[in-house]
Amino acid sequence: MRLLLAIWAAKLVAFACRALGRGGGTSLPGLVALRIHPRADSCLAARLPRGCVVITGTNGKTTTAKMVATVLRTAELRVVRNVSGANLRRGAVATLVGATGPLGRLDADIGLFELDEATIPEMVRALRPRIVAVTNLFRDQLDRYGELDTTAKRMNQAFRESLQREQTLVLNADDPLVAELAEGSPARVVRFGIDAPQAAGDADSHAADTKTCPICGGDYDYAARHFAHIGHFACPKCGHGRVAPDVRVSELKLCGSEALELAVEGETRIEVRVAAGGIYNAYNVAAAVALCQALGITRDRLVEGLEAFRPAFGRVESLEFPDGKRSLLLLAKNPTGMNQVIRLLRDAGGVRHVVIGLNDNIADGRDVSWIWDADFEQLVGVPESVVVTGIRAWDMAVRLKYAGFAPEQVTVEPDPRAALQVALDRSAPGETVHVVPTYTVLLDVRGKLEREGIAPPFWEEL
Repeated sequence: MRLLLAIWAAKLVAFACRALGRGGGTSLPGLVALRIHPRADSCLAARLPRGCVVITGTNGKTTTAKMVATVLRTAELRVVRNVSGANLRRGAVATLVGATGPLGRLDADIGLFELDEATIPEMVRALRPRIVAVTNLFRDQLDRYGELDTTAKRMNQAFRESLQREQTLVLNADDPLVAELAEGSPARVVRFGIDAPQAAGDADSHAADTKTCPICGGDYDYAARHFAHIGHFACPKCGHGRVAPDVRVSELKLCGSEALELAVEGETRIEVRVAAGGIYNAYNVAAAVALCQALGITRDRLVEGLEAFRPAFGRVESLEFPDGKRSLLLLAKNPTGMNQVIRLLRDAGGVRHVVIGLNDNIADGRDVSWIWDADFEQLVGVPESVVVTGIRAWDMAVRLKYAGFAPEQVTVEPDPRAALQVALDRSAPGETVHVVPTYTVLLDVRGKLEREGIAPPFWEEL
């Protein structure tokens, strides 16, 4: 009865949030449920016939989760997942409650949760997931997470103490920090990575967040560096380095800013075109393939699901406007993520007008000094104009000045929706305005576009 009371109360709160226009009820219902029943997530997750899967990491977890969800639904599985991106414990509980009937019956076969890195120790214990996948670890919101080594140590401790032999870790073989997370854990380990020469990026990057070997302290050498500290690393002193991945991207073709063609080799070889551009999305595809193969999904279903994938909100999401113009939303919230968006814009061609949004709300991270570690110099000469927006719009304008943009190329408009309109007014019908926001700028501009009927609510499946 206590669990049922928690479910009923949470459902009532979710209904009230939406009825009053106070968001999608994606977190508050979870807080209410946990207050009534502190183990509500454990009890509900145990009712899933095929258990649950957890995806975590700094970048890429939302896109990877949606890829996996699309494949699982293609395989005719009923999936419950935190579509809205509410990735703390309360968001997972709200998601489970939302899929539960009034009598406590959970209408799903499998749970799929993208979770904040800091929540992993408690959520691994609470959900007891079949699979935990880690996409990457980058410097992000240092005021909240602390240094990366601290985050990695906590995750590794959780995997050592809370995972069992029947559970699986899916890890990025090309990220030195992630590759070490399996150390001492009894769980089965599946690694993914990229071996395609087309993925090679800059020879070095000051945005790299780990450079030294954890065994001897020597500096890593890279046979191939894809971006930041991601690539084929090895320590020349002790020989410690990248382990060959079980699932690897062997061929890669970039098709503008919105698509990839790639071959992935694992239990079987697949060739697929995916509606997501950029090298970083090739890693998301590799992670999704590794995870789905660990779940026993067949090759045909895997290919069908990946080809049916459409981007999650704000992650290379395309929105159409009544006048024939469109915008492409490209979330970027840390130096590495921003550098990959810059690389995508630089390589895509035809990019004329860009909006860059910067906020310093809690969900973004209060410290915006990270913009000086992003390579905006690589963006000079790509767009004709840039509109900067958000709470810290002037900080971004200063950064672009030092990057080499001419003053007449940069317009400051603090309101995100108005900034988008400035860029749209400058563009011709059929052109695309590329919008690069931090998280709460994305929620702001997208919320206004929802009210205009241009974008669907962010908590709904796209």
